[in-house]
Amino acid sequence: MTRILWATGVALLATTLSACGMNTGTGGAAAAGGGGHLVYAEQLAPAAAWAPETDDAHRLRRAGCLETLLGIGYDGELEPMLATEWNQVEPTTWEITLREGVTFQDGTPMDAEAVAGSLNHLLEVKTPARSFNPDIISKVTATDESTVQISTPEPDALLPLRLASPNTGILAPKAFEGAQIDIQGTCTGPFTVTEEVPQQSLALKANENYWGGDVALDTAEVRFVVDGGTRATQLQAGEVQIAKSVPVANLSSLEGDTNLEIPQIGLPRTTVMLLNNSRPPFDDPLVRQAIQKAIDTQPIVDGVYEGAGTPAVGPFRPDSGWAPEGAEAISANLDEARSLLDQAGVDPEELTFELQAYIDRPELPDVATVIQAQLAELGVKVEIKSGEAAALEPSWLEGDYDATLVSRGYLTDMADPGGYLLSDWTCKGSYNMAQYCDPETDRMIKEAVALEDEAARAEAYREIAAKLNGEAASIWLQHENAVWGTQAGVKGFQPHPLDAYVLTAGLSLG
Repeated sequence: MTRILWATGVALLATTLSACGMNTGTGGAAAAGGGGHLVYAEQLAPAAAWAPETDDAHRLRRAGCLETLLGIGYDGELEPMLATEWNQVEPTTWEITLREGVTFQDGTPMDAEAVAGSLNHLLEVKTPARSFNPDIISKVTATDESTVQISTPEPDALLPLRLASPNTGILAPKAFEGAQIDIQGTCTGPFTVTEEVPQQSLALKANENYWGGDVALDTAEVRFVVDGGTRATQLQAGEVQIAKSVPVANLSSLEGDTNLEIPQIGLPRTTVMLLNNSRPPFDDPLVRQAIQKAIDTQPIVDGVYEGAGTPAVGPFRPDSGWAPEGAEAISANLDEARSLLDQAGVDPEELTFELQAYIDRPELPDVATVIQAQLAELGVKVEIKSGEAAALEPSWLEGDYDATLVSRGYLTDMADPGGYLLSDWTCKGSYNMAQYCDPETDRMIKEAVALEDEAARAEAYREIAAKLNGEAASIWLQHENAVWGTQAGVKGFQPHPLDAYVLTAGLSLG
């Protein structure tokens, strides 16, 4: 079995989960609960009409509707879900054996034809998922009722991890019949969507025929509450029982409330100041390194995030297995920064750039203000531009910006950083927002993801991380924590290290 190397708290979570009887639908049946209705406040609303190739898939999985062929357990193990076996029968062919007896919520069978159709849909869309697209997947075919073959142009050791990505969640054929994805009755998960109020909420009921066993709750609601302060207020008022991404500004009041629990877990996610490597001033590595030398990350973690995170040592957390040994967080050294600018022939008093910060994560504008003040000590002028992520993102992908603050998960696309490195840090990467292009880095990344041995792959990732950080390809600021809020009566919930599961079969109200 594949174990995912990731950060913080997994052993603790595994111990806690065994005590509280957690069931995500990836293992044995859940014990029948006392029914009831639970409300969960999700951070972001769907932005692409539930298109599975987009981030909407993450929200639909947390809603307990969408499921994948394979899952990632709380212990980091790759585990069976809608598939029970996966074997590389040839260098470029994987054979997937489906779980018997699974039906979609509309009663139709989840057979190989349906699964192949769902995955092939991903290969046919205009903008395919970063983890599952025609560049890395040749075709998906049903070989009999319970077997699917997936062919790749090159040997792909990471294919099983791609099948645990929510983007590869399996939907019934009915889901694809209309102009938009139909999520009502087309999932396999413990909860069925009964009503959607666009951009506001989902109403769900327990799936009486769930393959994973009895579902403890009768009904549930997912509310899309973009404003973090509102999520915190609704949690404290008892309007919602679970709230995602509680803002740090609300922690002091929430942690003092005996009716609430505020669990935190270190995430494989890093706040980064992306620098546009394709145009001045950041096409010059000396200028990038100078800016890096003028920033101190500890005040950002302490002042903005109130300790809910750790200073970044590069793209990956120091305890992830992918960070270089002995890597340290950056701290300000203005003398070195001035020396680097002098070598670049740049007068700091004449250096001005725009720094974007999106308000969807309310801490980012505050981070921008701290960076603005720190760089002012060097003489560099920073102009801050704030807005919603959806409005700013096109400029990142087009390279029409100077610098931007981004919260980026390096296991978001799949549970191996190879996906992140390919999409964000290769010349033709589909999410190369930093506009970074170096043939040597391309070679290193492509060779790394081809390695079958996990230890060798991890060592290769460490070398790549050291190179990117040493070049100041961008400036990694903080390794993030997930801050959740729950009512004390909620049973069977623990934060997942990948933010994967919330509404599960075993979730109940005490």
